Amino acid sequence: MNNTQKAFLYKSLFLVTVLMCFGCKQSVNRNTNKKSQRDHVEIKDSIAIGDIFTIYKLPYAYDHTIIYNAKDKHWHLYGIIEDNREFIHLTADSLTQTNWKKHKSFTYNEQEIWAPHIIYDKGQYYMFYTSIGVPRQIRYAISEDLYAWKHPSKAPLFAYANEFTNNQKNKDPMVFRHSDEWIMYFSMLKDDKHWVVGYSTSKDLLHWDGPKICFDEHTENPGVESPFVVKRGEYYYLTLSARPTWPHGGQDFFRSKTPFLWKSSDLVKRINPWHAAEIVRDLDGKWYLSRSSGNQHDFRMAPLFWNDGLDNEETSMLVPKTGNHE
Repeated sequence: MNNTQKAFLYKSLFLVTVLMCFGCKQSVNRNTNKKSQRDHVEIKDSIAIGDIFTIYKLPYAYDHTIIYNAKDKHWHLYGIIEDNREFIHLTADSLTQTNWKKHKSFTYNEQEIWAPHIIYDKGQYYMFYTSIGVPRQIRYAISEDLYAWKHPSKAPLFAYANEFTNNQKNKDPMVFRHSDEWIMYFSMLKDDKHWVVGYSTSKDLLHWDGPKICFDEHTENPGVESPFVVKRGEYYYLTLSARPTWPHGGQDFFRSKTPFLWKSSDLVKRINPWHAAEIVRDLDGKWYLSRSSGNQHDFRMAPLFWNDGLDNEETSMLVPKTGNHE
């Protein structure tokens, strides 16, 4: 083989090598793009809502809670109304109907009260809410039928303070069942000016330890309104209001594999505008996202679609029982 033939052979081998490397790179890029697109669809833009509709109109509507009573076959809503000294009480035959029926309001010693959240456990309903003062207090009331309420104690469940302030401004409680304990999430100050989502734990709903912090953006802006947590499969979704800034903004959804910590990077969806969302399931298993009015003067609701592939997995939010509670 002469020198000319050798040169041609070397050039040919070099060209083949370059083309093979280019093909490998393109294959890697295609696989990476597929993975990126899949992550985007399943995680970064999965949650969606359907058409928004009004369930009740009034001049002022804010933080609220919705629960089904299997005994009277009605849905019940309690929520803040104007002057913040009473919770409106509404009922409906159907979760999605309009013009819910109004009943006697809930009050506590003529004090300003905020953000009710109701759960059912062992034969009675518990309403957790914020009593405004210095310090702000987390209180509770109990009921057997969601109409008549008793206040078992004059003492609050807790009214946290710390070395920086005697008022951590605890507010917007939400109670979540995790394994053999209860977790209460709430908005609070971690010192004298930085807002976080705090939590306390309890075995009996009456004695709470804490507080600890599960979400901290190191900000003085209280964009941690109305925390609400739902478990789906191995994931825990935390949704917060007034995002990114208070008082206006959207509803952010974060997801984590633990109910004790979420980070800003766990954000999966923002629905804007939205405020003080409650997540609820209808008797047919469908999911809904409710909202307070802000400037729209009503309670609103929309179908909620998770689109996360976890519809058949274990969830903390079961379909409501239609028979009498056990």
